[in-house]
Amino acid sequence: MALSLFYSIVFFLQAILTPGSNKIDGCPIKTLPTKIKRIAYIDTTVCECSALVKPDTDFDIYYTLNDSGSKPEVFAVNEKGELLDTKTIPNSANIDWEELIFYTDSLKNPHLVIGDVGNNRNRRRDLCLYNYDVTANKTNKHLFSYEDQYQFPPTEDSLNFDSEAFFKRDSSYYFISKNRGQGPVKLYQLAEDTAAHTARVIQRLSFKGMVTGCSMYYNKTSESQQLAVLLYGRIFLFNIIQSTTSILLSPYGVIKFPSGGQSEGICWFNEYELRVTNERGKLFKIVMKK
Repeated sequence: MALSLFYSIVFFLQAILTPGSNKIDGCPIKTLPTKIKRIAYIDTTVCECSALVKPDTDFDIYYTLNDSGSKPEVFAVNEKGELLDTKTIPNSANIDWEELIFYTDSLKNPHLVIGDVGNNRNRRRDLCLYNYDVTANKTNKHLFSYEDQYQFPPTEDSLNFDSEAFFKRDSSYYFISKNRGQGPVKLYQLAEDTAAHTARVIQRLSFKGMVTGCSMYYNKTSESQQLAVLLYGRIFLFNIIQSTTSILLSPYGVIKFPSGGQSEGICWFNEYELRVTNERGKLFKIVMKK
């Protein structure tokens, strides 16, 4: 209880009192009014929740996974935090799993893509994505590296080759650096084709705090895409804009979230709601006012 209170205070100070905590590239970002409520504790089988995905808006089911060193498993839970199923991902290993996405391919077959991308010390040369085809019960491994990393590890002020957040759009994956160093947060693009092994920088954004997760939402009405980017103590919201060569992230809001603690999993529930989990197993409901 005392430790939980300590972390709550730390994240509150980071989210509310850190100068410039609501700025991106030096510009203040509008704080969005929200209602935040803890709605459940996730089953303790998920001992260090590092990701959250809602594959279908019509069913009460979420996918999540454990952090580094755990078994190569993905868990299905409901909004009460109850464990529904456990799936071992074949031909995979959990070195440092940090993120998870769900998509269906052109044949409508479901896929789970797991990011074994945790790289706290910036030393890894085996970063990879595991693309698990649910229907075929088959896993493809996609090794990659960052185009601008030449040292393993780099100098202490350049520890920007760690990522805990990625999303898929069209035929590419996009990684957001966690920002352990002194430089900007970087957005990388990696072609979905497994023959591509290099993630290239397509955008740099300056803001304070470490990125721990993200989730993309497609708005069918407006045919637009939004990205929620989770940090300790707050959530930045971006519009995804198509550029001539790739995409750009354009910020439009920030949600203050000091009660989240060490939150590392986030997903959209609908256009106005998010779900967030932290490593202590708390599941939060975040509702943005219309």
